[in-house]
Amino acid sequence: MNYPLIAFEEEIRGEIERILGREIEIPVEIPYEERGDYAVPCFSFAPISKKNPKEIASQLVDEMKLDLGRAEQSGPYLNFWIHESYLLKETVGRSLEEKFGWFEQKDEKVLIEHTSANPNAPLHVGNARNPIIGDTVARIFKRLGYDVTTEYYVDDMGRQVAILTWGLENLSKKDVEEVERDKPDHRLMVYYQKASKLMEEESVKEGIHDIIRLMESGDADTIERFKTNSELVLSGHNASLKRLNISHDSFKTESSLILEGKVREAVDALKKVPICGEDEGALYIEWDGNRVYLTRSDGTSLYPVRDIAYHIEKTERTDRLIDILGEDHKTHALSIFKALEALNIEPSPEFIFYSFVSLEGEKMSTRSGRSVWLDGLMDTARQRAEEEILARRDDLKHDDVQDIAEIVGMGAVRFNVIKVQPEKPIDFRWEEALNFQGSSAPFVQYSHARAASILRRWGGDKDELTSVDPTLLDCEGEIKLVKKIAQYPRVLLESTTSPHLIANYAVQLAAEFNKFYRDHPVLQAEDNKLSRLALVLSSKNVLKEVLDTLGIIAPDHM
Repeated sequence: MNYPLIAFEEEIRGEIERILGREIEIPVEIPYEERGDYAVPCFSFAPISKKNPKEIASQLVDEMKLDLGRAEQSGPYLNFWIHESYLLKETVGRSLEEKFGWFEQKDEKVLIEHTSANPNAPLHVGNARNPIIGDTVARIFKRLGYDVTTEYYVDDMGRQVAILTWGLENLSKKDVEEVERDKPDHRLMVYYQKASKLMEEESVKEGIHDIIRLMESGDADTIERFKTNSELVLSGHNASLKRLNISHDSFKTESSLILEGKVREAVDALKKVPICGEDEGALYIEWDGNRVYLTRSDGTSLYPVRDIAYHIEKTERTDRLIDILGEDHKTHALSIFKALEALNIEPSPEFIFYSFVSLEGEKMSTRSGRSVWLDGLMDTARQRAEEEILARRDDLKHDDVQDIAEIVGMGAVRFNVIKVQPEKPIDFRWEEALNFQGSSAPFVQYSHARAASILRRWGGDKDELTSVDPTLLDCEGEIKLVKKIAQYPRVLLESTTSPHLIANYAVQLAAEFNKFYRDHPVLQAEDNKLSRLALVLSSKNVLKEVLDTLGIIAPDHM
């Protein structure tokens, strides 16, 4: 399925390749509005044509045969304008239907691993960035036509779970602090925190190391105890994520890799590759001066080799691997990449790294107990959203206020995280997250609700709008809004590793819709009322689709 701007871009590329007589990389850019819809600099064509860029641009504009638009030369650049009648008919017509921006199904599987937080405490504001990015990336890939699976890798054999298990088995309720929230992840977390502090005592430290050794040697009883405790914490994680409209298609436990023999197979295979070495019985891989140990001297496995085994297992059931990881995992990620490369196993994993989050300047630490929990952040978001709604509306019923506040609050949390480029740090600020006039979810949600309100006040049959003539939309504000809608499929294509682009686009689309509504009467229009109503419905549909891509609910009332 080709959308108008994508079809026009492909036509431009095809014509340039036809004239130059070869397949080449063509840099298509988005220029300033007055310079067209697309621009192509001709500098990179000089080595091919043996001419200067201005001469190449002149040749191309003279010989180019375009059906979907026109071209003009501007020095060494070519500027392109799409035919407005074609753009209006295709964009408005398609966006009146559902799933505008979706592409045809591909025969390609994508496995996206995200969240995978240590099951020893609730999710906090810092590691909540992982599932929000991961879920948004998964939604983008689904719209691009891929067969997507999201997976949570459960570290049910790690040191943190060992500390938690020791605490649960050796401490009583009176030994730990009371918890304010009756959720399993919160109830168990205090045992982990107390046990962590007690590790300063040699006997406690040795007791924890004993159960770690039992677990890593494959002791079935110890593995089962670890698994039971991690699943309790994980149930709390899932409940928190559900509020943010996040779920996983599958879960893979670290312990299953031991029990299925996958870790032993990985160790045996890695022993045979050149980057693998041995140090007093301990196995490691080494490249460019980086050494990562895979086993201890007694042969028990360490986390890196278990993660390598997991990635080998993943390659057997997908065509493309994507991991969402904090920036502090870069060396670990490289060790996985190097190991799979040495074993000639494909596909190689792709990594989206993200920087960390603070709340109003406060950083999180699970061990010290200074964490800002995601559950608390979501409660505060709902409460602050309720206050904002009550300040604007005094006609809503209590239950309606509660429902809208939850929708707006959760949208604010997701949007304020995803709008920042993954590799940049975030300082979460409430005045930004719940700003109804700024770069925020409430602003986009309110624009959708406004479009819904216009259509309700009209009260007609929406099917009546499918037969209108979109070419009657000839005012500058109308054309600008249609072009902004038309950009959405192209933005999706660019967002697979840059999900913040979708959030930025959502704000731009909402702003363009509000300008249109401000400057062009809709319900009071005389000659083209139905065409403008069709544009309102088109805008509403695409705003809803964009918000859904971001995992945010689009309310009809606010």
